[in-house]
Formats: sequence, structure tokens, C-alpha cells
Amino acid sequence: MLRKNKLGHQDPWTEDEILAGLQHFYVLYNRYPTAHEIDDFEFLPTSRSIQRNFGGLVALRKKLTPDSVVDHTAGDYRRNKAKEADLRAKSYEEEFYKFLTDNFFEIAIHEHRIIRPGAVASDFFVYLTEVDGIIIDLFYAQDIRSLVNIVNIKLKRYAPLPYCTYFVLVGNAEISDDAIIQKMANRTSPLPAHIQVLTERKFKQVVIEELRTMSSYTNVSGPLTAVGRQAASSRV
Repeated sequence: MLRKNKLGHQDPWTEDEILAGLQHFYVLYNRYPTAHEIDDFEFLPTSRSIQRNFGGLVALRKKLTPDSVVDHTAGDYRRNKAKEADLRAKSYEEEFYKFLTDNFFEIAIHEHRIIRPGAVASDFFVYLTEVDGIIIDLFYAQDIRSLVNIVNIKLKRYAPLPYCTYFVLVGNAEISDDAIIQKMANRTSPLPAHIQVLTERKFKQVVIEELRTMSSYTNVSGPLTAVGRQAASSRV
């Protein structure tokens, strides 16, 4: 019963075909798909089609997979996901703070500093001089689609601020910097010049060395990456 979704006109999907697609997704990922994942899965119709022909994804889950979580936006499932996200964020922030203190004196690193205008609560503000510094905002994204949505939300808060700002993706090594660059280049309105979106790996391997050379508070005993060692040797 497994059927592939195709562009253009096609016969209406049956419930058996959709169930086969859902079960195939479960075999691959050990769970059923979210609405966004349905749109990207070739063995299922679009979530819009499900809404139009079957009364929505929640109603279809109740009928075809009643033993699964039918509504991902409410109840214990939503609360548990929020709790997991909060614990994950605290873990990432703690690890990132340790990384920053390896590279800068602790006096230059301010966690959860309120930035004005806008009273924006940043994850980190790192002073590079007595009067200037950078903002670091850590975030997790399940896939590139959700990354774009998260960046759009963050831009509303951070775009007006007068500091270089880094949106750093943590916890998902499957999203590459090339994929991020492509998505940001395809934006209807370009990213503000003072904002960069990048992976944790790129920040720790490339950007941190640039910041160390700019900072008055560099911890000279901190570890240098291969990129940093090469840059340091070239300055000798």
C-alpha cells in the first residue's frame, strides 16, 4: 500500500495508503511524524491535503494510530517536551559558558544580560573592549525548516540592537553551515549585517579565534584550535 507523493494532479489518497506511510515513517524513526515532517516525507500527502480531506492531522491520528500521541500541541506531551527543552537549554548554556571562560577572562562574560533598547534577554554578552562586545544567542532546531522559523522570531528582537550578534545552533550536528548559508541567502529580506547564523562547530572552530584577536580580555592560556594556531603562527 506504500505510495509516493507526486507533484501535480493525482488521485485522492486513501486512509490505507496514509496508514502505510505513517507506519513506514515509524519503522524508520521509531515514532510518528509531526505536521512539518509529513510535508517532507515522500510517502505521505501534504498536511494541507490531510486537513482538507480528512479533517486535519489530529483527527486522522485518532482514527489511524489511536495508541500514539494524537495532539503534539497540548497535554502531557507538550508539557514533557517543554521540560525536555528547558533541561537541554540549561545544559547547553552551562557547557558554552565553560567554553567561553576557556577563551576569555570571566569578567568579560555576562550571562542573561538585558540588552537595550528592547530589554532583550541575551544568553551571553561578551565584552571585547570596555565599551563594546558581542551577543551570543544559543538555539536548538530540529530541522532546517524550524531553524528558519526560529531565526525569523529572533530577528524581531535582535535586529534593532547595536551589537554584533551570533545565533548559534546547538544540539543538532545534522544541519550544516552550508545548509544555513543557503537558507539565509534565499531570504526575502537579507539578514542584518550585524547578525550571523551558524553552527556551534563553526563558532568554536573559526569565529572564536577571530574574537580572541579582537578582545582585550583574551585568556591567553586558553586552548587554541588548529585554525587559531595557524593564525597565531602567521602573526609571528
